[in-house]
Amino acid sequence: MKVMLVEDDPVSLALLKKALGKSDPNVITARNGAEAWERFTSEQPRVVISDWMLPSMSGIELCRKIRAEKTKGYTYIIIMTAKDQKEDVLAAFDAGADDYVAKPYDIREMNARANTGKRIIQLEDTHQALQQKLIISRTKVRTVFDALPEEIISVDRKIRLDSINKAALKIMKGSYSEIIGKPCCQLLEESESDFYENTIKQMVQDGFKTRKTSTTLDRYKDANSQEIIKERTIIPVTREDGAVQTVTIVSRDITEAHQHSEEIRALNQKLKKISSELIKKNLTLESTLKNLERTQAQMAQSEKMASIGQLAAGVAHEINNPTGFVSSNLKTLGDYQTDMNRLIEEYQSLKTGLKTLPFGSLPESISAMIAKLEATETEIDIEFIQDDVNELIDDCREGTERIKKIVEDLKHFAHPGEDRMTETDINKGLESTLNVVYNEIKYKATVVKEFDDVPVVYGFPQQLNQVFMNILVNAAQAIEKSGRITIKTGQVDQMVEVRISDTGCGIDATHLPRIFDPFFTTKDVGKGTGLGMNIAYNIIKKHNGDIRVESAKGKGTTFIIRLPIYNEPGDAGTPDGGVATSA
Repeated sequence: MKVMLVEDDPVSLALLKKALGKSDPNVITARNGAEAWERFTSEQPRVVISDWMLPSMSGIELCRKIRAEKTKGYTYIIIMTAKDQKEDVLAAFDAGADDYVAKPYDIREMNARANTGKRIIQLEDTHQALQQKLIISRTKVRTVFDALPEEIISVDRKIRLDSINKAALKIMKGSYSEIIGKPCCQLLEESESDFYENTIKQMVQDGFKTRKTSTTLDRYKDANSQEIIKERTIIPVTREDGAVQTVTIVSRDITEAHQHSEEIRALNQKLKKISSELIKKNLTLESTLKNLERTQAQMAQSEKMASIGQLAAGVAHEINNPTGFVSSNLKTLGDYQTDMNRLIEEYQSLKTGLKTLPFGSLPESISAMIAKLEATETEIDIEFIQDDVNELIDDCREGTERIKKIVEDLKHFAHPGEDRMTETDINKGLESTLNVVYNEIKYKATVVKEFDDVPVVYGFPQQLNQVFMNILVNAAQAIEKSGRITIKTGQVDQMVEVRISDTGCGIDATHLPRIFDPFFTTKDVGKGTGLGMNIAYNIIKKHNGDIRVESAKGKGTTFIIRLPIYNEPGDAGTPDGGVATSA
């Protein structure tokens, strides 16, 4: 903020500038009134501190000219003078000064008064900015207010107009300036409507009394004897203290909407009459279908929750092991570090001792210290520690990375609702699923992965992972003691193919045609719902893919899944014609 000092005495001017310049570097100076006026008009300082008695133009004249000038912002003026009579003070204030300082003045007081002026200027600038924002905001609100098709007016307790929008002005007798402040009942063009004259008075009084919004319908005929229906809403507008300041009346023409509503109501009645017999015939079937859907949904939810619980237990087991050896290794690493600190302290003591002795002199105490250091190295086996630290750190990193991978893969199955269509790497999906179901498989089978570098597909990654999970869990359960699960990926024409084979008990040939049917299962009662393979089938079909099974009793089972390779968004083969997003 610029400050201008006006003083004809060069010594006083220099002292004052030095004092004020410490808190504000933007200080300009003038030696007489004319120079001060010229600098004011060119640089527009916000604070002016001027002596009264000046060559060519007095400080009082300068003050009057500043006040007469139109500036962008307010200028705070402080007059300095040796005059200390009451009339002199009043003359300075009459000329437009904001403050008055008698000479000789205390430089600290002058600084304080200048800072007060700056604060006042800042407050003035803030006020102007807020006022401008208020004007802009009010203009925007008024623009929206006038653009609304509803007729909106505000009235006081005597039903006198307080404000009105353009839609309401059209039905009033007179211009905006002519009708504001007058009773609205006398200004209406809608002479056939007695709403304002009769009903409005009571509703406005109730609004002021209860502070509650109310709505009513007003029916009347226009000049052409056409029925008009308007919805009138009374809205009390309250102040901060809760008292009602005005009541706003919003009128909306619902004639056409009411007519449409009546027509629709008549058509609905006719439709109900025609379709009543059909509804009766379909009632039993609808009830049966709802019961079936409800049962299926409950069973699917039960199976999903059971699978999640089982997998969560396995993941917890997998997390505990790496956490255990990470914790153990960190403890050992801490012990090693303590020994290293002991050795470093001994070296530092030796160094300090050597520095205090003349060059080339080694007393017996120094020799003893060196011997002690060598004994300490032998005692803690420093070479072994240095070799072992790196191995411990590698173990810690391996454990923490395993924890991170397991938890990350589990998150994909814990938040299925966040699944979305995207470019999907089948190999990564299989790896992620294997990590999650590893605890279910590791005691039963060895997993052999034969992954080709296959193109991406377009679909729901979590849903596809659910298909892989269902097949892998079934494969593990089909192996009685120990076996092998082989997973192969490759490209066949324009499809990505996944083959999951197991060396389990296999499926009877009579059961193969029904393997994807809902509720079909070969497991014992209570161990399966028969929905896992049906869910897998529906997911693959949803992705415009194909799933089939090859199996023989006692020779294992192979599930073959084919999914279309990702094309550009909107091309054939994209599920549901959706828009592709980046993975």
